Amino acid sequence: MSGARAGLGEDWWRWGEGTAPTLAWNFATEAPLVALRWARETGEVLAADAVGGMYQLDSSGRLTNLIRGPSPIRALSFSDTGGGGVALVGDDKLYWFNPQLVFQGCLEHSEQAASIALDPHGEYAAVSLADAEVVLYDCFRRRIRTFSTQQPLIALEFIPTVAELIGVAEYGMLCRYSFTGSKVYQQPLYSNVGDLAVARGGDVVLLACFSHGIQVHDETGEQVGSYQVGGTASRVAASYSGRKVAVVTMERHFYLVDETGHVEWQAILPDDVCRIACDPLGHSVILGFQSGHIARLDWPTSR
Repeated sequence: MSGARAGLGEDWWRWGEGTAPTLAWNFATEAPLVALRWARETGEVLAADAVGGMYQLDSSGRLTNLIRGPSPIRALSFSDTGGGGVALVGDDKLYWFNPQLVFQGCLEHSEQAASIALDPHGEYAAVSLADAEVVLYDCFRRRIRTFSTQQPLIALEFIPTVAELIGVAEYGMLCRYSFTGSKVYQQPLYSNVGDLAVARGGDVVLLACFSHGIQVHDETGEQVGSYQVGGTASRVAASYSGRKVAVVTMERHFYLVDETGHVEWQAILPDDVCRIACDPLGHSVILGFQSGHIARLDWPTSR
């Protein structure tokens, strides 16, 4: 039955269990999806495909801009205000683009880039390199600071409320650094990590730790709990408050979990997932499938 449901195409979400969402909109890129970001203030969605296509969608899922950029794009970061972003292209190139998706400049690095991040207002960018250095740039593409971490960071996020960054290494390390490069905390982990979500202004950090589920860490980096779901947790996203947590497993299961760990809705997905994102209030989730299909699911706003 799982295989039959997974092959139901656009109706897959109708077969979920729990409080049912509505399908707000669908969109499909022309080639496999490689990156997806959601601007938390404007509701805009930015997606990139495997042949350099970049797609800008408004909050209703309508295509507002499409350009052919450099390829291969490996990652995107988009300001919460929709004011532009950065793209990681190839092994080491970091590109900047404006709100109209016009590329405005590029910097190359001597080491392979592992992850990128952009602050909520689009004023500063960070790139983590394979030699375990993090480089900070301002909006004029000037290098303003470099600091070292114990391991290369596979995921990196600016904290929206303070000038700090949170990062995670693939093999067992969660860390937080100030904008000056000083270490706020460094916490060893005892499992590999596939994804990172930050909630409550950095006071809650959620890590998708595969067979160890979703691990929850506090403002000091200490683990304070976990969400255990069926399968191997590989993707995680959260509302700003952390009261709604979306989880995707390698077995193509999707879970919407509340802060007590109760599963409010679950479904079998029709394809492998590239990225997921939650809106700040936890009323919507966007799923970006590797095939290029993007879907937004909305839950009742009374919850």
